[in-house]
Amino acid sequence: MTDLINSILDLSQVQALHVDFSRLQKIPRQQAEQRQIILFDRDADKFVHVLTTNNHPEELKNFLVQLTNQGVKYKVFYTSLEGFLHAVTWYDQLEQQQEQELQQLQIQQQAKGQSAITIMKELFQKRATFDPGKFIMELVRLSFQSGASDLHFQPSDTFVVLRLRLDGILHDILQFDIKDFGKYLQKLKFISGVKTNVNSLPQDGRFSFESHTPQGEIKKIDARVSFIPGLLSESTVIRFLDSSRKISTFQDIGFLDREYNILKPYLAKTTGIIIVAGPTGSGKTTTLYTALQTLNTWKTKIITLEDPVEYLMPWIQQSQIDYSKGYDYETGLHAVLRHDPDVILVGETRSQETADISITAALTWHLVFTTLHTNNAIASIERLLSMNVKPYLLAPALQLVVGQRLVRKVCPHCSVKTAASYAADAEIQQTLSALRPFGLKLPEYDGQVLAVNGCEQCNHTWYIWRIAVIELLEITEEIRNLIVNSGTASEIYAKARANGFISMQEDGILKVLSWLTTIDELHRVL
Repeated sequence: MTDLINSILDLSQVQALHVDFSRLQKIPRQQAEQRQIILFDRDADKFVHVLTTNNHPEELKNFLVQLTNQGVKYKVFYTSLEGFLHAVTWYDQLEQQQEQELQQLQIQQQAKGQSAITIMKELFQKRATFDPGKFIMELVRLSFQSGASDLHFQPSDTFVVLRLRLDGILHDILQFDIKDFGKYLQKLKFISGVKTNVNSLPQDGRFSFESHTPQGEIKKIDARVSFIPGLLSESTVIRFLDSSRKISTFQDIGFLDREYNILKPYLAKTTGIIIVAGPTGSGKTTTLYTALQTLNTWKTKIITLEDPVEYLMPWIQQSQIDYSKGYDYETGLHAVLRHDPDVILVGETRSQETADISITAALTWHLVFTTLHTNNAIASIERLLSMNVKPYLLAPALQLVVGQRLVRKVCPHCSVKTAASYAADAEIQQTLSALRPFGLKLPEYDGQVLAVNGCEQCNHTWYIWRIAVIELLEITEEIRNLIVNSGTASEIYAKARANGFISMQEDGILKVLSWLTTIDELHRVL
């Protein structure tokens, strides 16, 4: 390339130069000082700018030949030693900038909760300066660190909204132009391992990424991705799976002393089925894992069939269902029974065949745990019978059904006691009157409940984290007779109620009186 030479720059002209720090670091400081050559900018015509004293002409000549051989166009600017020594101080500025960037990166990597959401919004404003793939992955990572269970990209006619599900509630965070979002969608498809040129069929993929704890530790997070066709863009949902999460205790989940005391002897059984029932997102998996953790000793052989494996547990043999390879629950159950387990976890009972195999296992000295997608505990019996499960096999196999939902816990930082409304007071009084005949130790009620104001700690949502409202249906001999004799749901409820059955709604009222949640939240969920 032609050596384009400007006039010699004095100190003031060097001080006025524009410096591109990304160019500056192409030559290490020590080499720059030895050769008295600094690479400091690149102009709109793609000429890189070189500053030198020319006190080492052979070094300069060799450097310019290297640029030419690399196909790099250049302009050479000359200065005095005084001007060059000032230019060397640019490296000090570069180090300061790198230190600030490192500190910002550490803050960004370890951001949690609302701070992660704030950083997401800041990055979004600068998205044009990022590689699309790196930008979308940073949004994914920060979404997980915000505490979200899943991330949604929901399209409309002109834009795509990024929404986070926090404590079971979707929150709008960012808004993409629908055309601009296309490049990020392609990156998501690529890293998820699905076909990037297919947009008219649903596709499911997965990928992993690294997340940082507030202490700076790194852990691997699995993400399950679902794409479904839309009118103008595909809807995308990313579900986060953190297998390193600490398994909860029953008290953490929301089991009151009475409920835990009912559950405990059933966990000690060596045969039968225990079902955890509820809709998607009601905490069923957490309850099941907590039960397995209670039973997890080296003396007990536990095998799980899951889709997907959400927690990693030592000593337990965990197997992941893979429908794409023909490995379903039925195939897995047949194989599991040949491994002589004591306890079996079937992630979900979806079909008659799965139910029949589970019941057979439960009747042949295995303790089986499974889940059903039903609205309450009693509906689980109806659901199994509607699958054509034989009543005379279901009745002796079934031991306990746990029905549950998740309600948000009130923020402890901004909640205050206030007088209950007329309607809330009536509901509470009615529930307490219904429960008193059972001889329970009920919370004291003085006409007050919790009210919430919203604060920075809860991001003005009034709530932090969630807790389960629970009902436990014990399968007594009377209820077994009703199952065999085609008893109705109301008849089963009457028998259960006579034995002290407490519904999720009533359990929720007890948690309201225990200052854990609010009447409004209970009504929202139930």
